[in-house]
Amino acid sequence: MLIRPYEPGDAAGLAAVFFAAVCRTGLCDYSAAQVEAWAPGVPDTAAVGARAGDGRLVLVAVNAANEPVAYGDLEATGHIDHLYCHPDFGRAGVASALYDCLERKAREQGMTRLFVEASEAARRLFPRKRFIEVRRRDFCLRGVAIHNYLMEKRLFPGETS
Repeated sequence: MLIRPYEPGDAAGLAAVFFAAVCRTGLCDYSAAQVEAWAPGVPDTAAVGARAGDGRLVLVAVNAANEPVAYGDLEATGHIDHLYCHPDFGRAGVASALYDCLERKAREQGMTRLFVEASEAARRLFPRKRFIEVRRRDFCLRGVAIHNYLMEKRLFPGETS
């Protein structure tokens, strides 16, 4: 597995990874109605491309055919908005390795805090990366009650992930 920066041709692959991750992995922790509200369809590739090009860092894990199997992003504020892995590659350390790369980049940029709104599945990963849970967030998405967890990690000089 290779982790590399986002390339313009990745948009469709990222959209597919997102949709598969939410629709298949999400059903382990959320109801069908919640999953439908979260991902009512495969995201528009133009929107995915525009988002990836808005200044955030987007890293992509690819297979031997250079096809995205996971991706994550890091905003200038230290916010990790997306960290998604295709379910066919779940539990293989892909999301963990991708996160480690994002954290290294954050440290290189001098960031002192990372934060995320973690789904139930992500809530199992982030504590292993020394994130603490700040609070549960309950909200409505497309008229459906759903939740996630605000989690954060302080980054200290000289410390490694």
